[in-house]
Amino acid sequence: MNKIFGIIILSLFLITLVSAGTEVDKEVVRQNRCIQLTQSCSNCSYMNITSIKVNGQVIFVGDTSMTANGGEYNYSFCNTSVIGEYTWCYEGDVDGVTDTPGCLKFDVTPTGFIDTLGLYIIFLIIIGSICVLGFSIKEVWFVVISGMALIMLGIYSINFGIVGFRDMFMTWAIGLFEISVGAILAIGAAMQKVYYD
Repeated sequence: MNKIFGIIILSLFLITLVSAGTEVDKEVVRQNRCIQLTQSCSNCSYMNITSIKVNGQVIFVGDTSMTANGGEYNYSFCNTSVIGEYTWCYEGDVDGVTDTPGCLKFDVTPTGFIDTLGLYIIFLIIIGSICVLGFSIKEVWFVVISGMALIMLGIYSINFGIVGFRDMFMTWAIGLFEISVGAILAIGAAMQKVYYD
């Protein structure tokens, strides 16, 4: 019975993970941090940002001048509170052609990293394996340790998010679920050890 319970708990951990595809060639910035939007143009006399969209919704429209530094133009953008894909469009006088447009993209993630989902899954598998091992050999302290590790992983998920989720609601839901299951495992196993041994 304990083995079945352990397998069910491990399955629940793995089912809660849903990942979205990510592109590796885009720049990634941590949520609520500034990013330097840069564009190279050696023969331009100006470069302006015309619009910025996040997940397809326009959050900025207008002509904002980028700062020139030789052939490099940059602008410090700090409105990164929304997680997702940002598209910023610009125009300049490339090769003397006025208002030549272009667009670039960057991602905002809770951690500022991309493709950390694999490491997250590895942690869940290790924690789940320790829990299943504790149930199979009837060693309560293994279950307590795996419960406490799951609580720590839930706290990490809430603080830094889970790559692949675009909203903080889902990240918080999974983090709180991990904390709850971890607390049930750790407290339940410790009480079983104290009261039944």
